[in-house]
Amino acid sequence: MAEVDAAQIHFTAMYRWMDRGLSTWIAEIGYPFTRLLAEGPGIPIVETRARFIERVMLDDELELTTTVGGIGRTSFRSRHRFHLDGALAVDGELVHVCVDRENRVPVEVPDWLRASAVPRGEDPADLGLAPIE
Repeated sequence: MAEVDAAQIHFTAMYRWMDRGLSTWIAEIGYPFTRLLAEGPGIPIVETRARFIERVMLDDELELTTTVGGIGRTSFRSRHRFHLDGALAVDGELVHVCVDRENRVPVEVPDWLRASAVPRGEDPADLGLAPIE
């Protein structure tokens, strides 16, 4: 019951589910987190946002779609759309920075991630979110 507040889903649950959406997306392109931890950069979250369009109740079933785009030199955005009965209920994004695991300095976004992302210029308008500059 930690995910509810007066029988509606507490807003913090969406952030956990966004993180799960990114983990699933990365696994689907061939980099499950065990592989990412062994071979890839760290990808800490440095900024978050979510827009709550509809109230999400305890027994509601949501469909989550995750995409990655907004690729910069060392950062990228994961975008998350939650649909309830076919309508957009929550949309959000997480901004990640790629860092070297040992010294925590920023490193280039890996080519494998860049190749699987939504092309630049196509993703911000898709969610209706202004790009973060």
